[in-house]
Amino acid sequence: MKKSIIAGIVFSIFLTFNAEASLISFYIVETGLPEDAGVNRFSVLWENAFMDSFFDSGYIVTNYPTLRFNSKPEGNIHEISGFDVYEAREAGVDYILITKLDYSSPVQEPELISFYLFKVDQHEIIYEKQIDGKKYASDRDASLDLKNIIKELVQFVVNL
Repeated sequence: MKKSIIAGIVFSIFLTFNAEASLISFYIVETGLPEDAGVNRFSVLWENAFMDSFFDSGYIVTNYPTLRFNSKPEGNIHEISGFDVYEAREAGVDYILITKLDYSSPVQEPELISFYLFKVDQHEIIYEKQIDGKKYASDRDASLDLKNIIKELVQFVVNL
């Protein structure tokens, strides 16, 4: 009897923590790719790495459709991406992570990757970072490295 009561309490605590998981939405912005080039595999690798890393850390994850520009657009990332922070808040989104991938060729890895993390209720960027792109021997190697790169970002969000 005691064991079932203790198990019930532990299970209730577990459900309480899971019910309060934050919702994070991802947005990939590609620059330097022709609009008719089709899906870029490197962009898909980045998006999948974000989704996997944050989901594995206990977040509810969603994504916006990828946005593509032929060249690097002018303006700040909020203007470029065009996401509506009020719509995101109404949808229950806590964080929006925009990753801008700057390409010089549709068949090469991005040259520069920029991360922008918005906290929806604050209407501001709370994390920003840029890294140089890398060449990988395989998609598997790329996926493992991207997840390692994303660990820092996950840890930042966990500590908020």
